[in-house]
Amino acid sequence: MIRAPFVAALILALPWSAFASSPDDPLPVRSQLPFMLLFLDPAPAAAALEPPGGARLALHATYENTMVASDDLVRLYDQTGLATYNGQVTLPVLAAVAAGQPSGTAYVLDGETLRTVLDARFGISRRIEIGIEVPFLSHRRGFLDRPIDTFHDRLHLPDGGRTGFAYDEFRAGYIGSGETVYFDEPPGGFRLGDIVVSVAGMLVRQRGGLPDVSASLSAKLPSGGFRQLSGSGSADYGGALRISKRWRRSTLHAGSAYNVIGEWRLAPGLPLHNSRSLYASVAFAATPRVHLVAQALRTSGPFPFRSGNDLGRVAMEFAAGFRFHLPGGVALEWAVVENLEPNYNTPDVGSFIGVRWLTSPQRPANGSTLPPRPNP
Repeated sequence: MIRAPFVAALILALPWSAFASSPDDPLPVRSQLPFMLLFLDPAPAAAALEPPGGARLALHATYENTMVASDDLVRLYDQTGLATYNGQVTLPVLAAVAAGQPSGTAYVLDGETLRTVLDARFGISRRIEIGIEVPFLSHRRGFLDRPIDTFHDRLHLPDGGRTGFAYDEFRAGYIGSGETVYFDEPPGGFRLGDIVVSVAGMLVRQRGGLPDVSASLSAKLPSGGFRQLSGSGSADYGGALRISKRWRRSTLHAGSAYNVIGEWRLAPGLPLHNSRSLYASVAFAATPRVHLVAQALRTSGPFPFRSGNDLGRVAMEFAAGFRFHLPGGVALEWAVVENLEPNYNTPDVGSFIGVRWLTSPQRPANGSTLPPRPNP
């Protein structure tokens, strides 16, 4: 059987699947925690839209390693996990930890996830753009636990209690509000997630001291299998505001989104909250063909906050990488994704890779001498 990461890498390498956007756009990296991936959360994007008749196509993938759990569960396994439980979080152990909490909640996420996205945007008029995002999810035991722990040891970095848990296992569990979700085996396959459709409108175009400003509305459709952790099983809706401003060789982006979350069908009694996200990104033209991109993402997810349980806290993630422009409007991009907070509500580390293609005339980017491409 061909493994999903190999299939994704092969797809990304095919010339016909090369897809691209403006050189100085943000990285399309959203919150990567596996439970968060089930719900709507638009990725950072530039405020500028595609021109009438133009299209922007993209194929990108993010592979991340996650080892997060309730505070008491981490403390327990840090002390006696390998000796007492062989490092494995069983449902009885998770239930015992939840029973010891005043809130009666506990969770664990241990594994690796590949999220591959086909994304397309089409210019309908000078101020309107429509888009569609088709994600595919693959959860697995993974192989990065030992290298990550070795890296932490050699640099004398805190390990967050990882060493008490068994290497290369898959666990996804949540207990709270009378609901129990628990997986001790990864859902197999490379599965379709929840498709997102959107419409965006330009509010202000950059001129003089004014930046580009646009707004978008999105709907997440329940196309993924909620029993296989590839979707929530319900529709979500949201709106976003985006701002972009160019100065010489740099472009700054900022944006905010608000999402109305439906129920999680695996835990229909869980009182989910509407979620929010906020991002800031800077792209710098290091050379005419290379842009360096860095961004920070702040996410307040749909899970309720409980004492001793970080899943409901605000999450902070950071991504940094580059975008390399090839002839013909094709661009390759890569980034590393890291958490910014000590809370146990973000993946430990991830890697993003993408290939992009712009069919419409390329928007000018600061510091770039790339010629515009004619309409086909």
